[in-house]
Amino acid sequence: MLRSILLPLAFLLGVAVFAQKQESMYDDASRTLYSREIYGGPLIHGDGWGGTFQYGKYVTAKNRVMYGVDIVSMKHPKEIKSFNPWYQDARGYFYGKLNSMFIIRPTYGRKHRISEKVRKNGVEVNYVWGLGPSLGFLKPVYLQIGIPGDYPYTSITTERYDPEKHFANNIFGRASWFKGLGETRIDPGAFGRFAFNFEYAGDNTGVRAIEVGATMDAYAEKLPIMANLGGPDINKQFFFEFYLAVDFGSKKTR
Repeated sequence: MLRSILLPLAFLLGVAVFAQKQESMYDDASRTLYSREIYGGPLIHGDGWGGTFQYGKYVTAKNRVMYGVDIVSMKHPKEIKSFNPWYQDARGYFYGKLNSMFIIRPTYGRKHRISEKVRKNGVEVNYVWGLGPSLGFLKPVYLQIGIPGDYPYTSITTERYDPEKHFANNIFGRASWFKGLGETRIDPGAFGRFAFNFEYAGDNTGVRAIEVGATMDAYAEKLPIMANLGGPDINKQFFFEFYLAVDFGSKKTR
């Protein structure tokens, strides 16, 4: 679904930019000298969402050194929400989910201008790449468990999900997301990004942009988001995603 949205959007925006008349290259916007830019905003990818913050320092009129950080959630494709069939007020849960995962990505990279704005309502096109560590945080899932282990329950207790003990007949619902936060483990890995950035702010010092691209988070081993439940290991070591980000910020002139 996300891929079907991102690819046509990138194509249409690219066509619109390169169709601009090149004889306007000496417009006022093209003579502005910048020193740095700061922007950020929400992003979505095929298996989650999050936010990004970026700081860029101009080294030439077209090139910027970029420093940034992303914080994103990462779901497993096999996550399917389930509900307790006997209690309508029970909270939905993901059967078989061992850990919730989110990622922090400190990033270093470059941003290169491909095509500048030829008028104030035009679009500047850049390509962006970035590399850095990928810090995968795995927080254990806690569930509300009915006692005894079948309907009707006489009491509800909160327990860390155990695929050997907890089944559809004794799971009342999910517990608070914050339960188990102190048991979070960190798995270090590596991250890479390549994207196209389309900046369309109507003034010289503003940043409004859409960024479309792909990311890869790689770890030394498979990360246990889901229990195997007697089948093959369905967890992943490499997380390849297409993403869409909407950025807002400002540029500083020299």
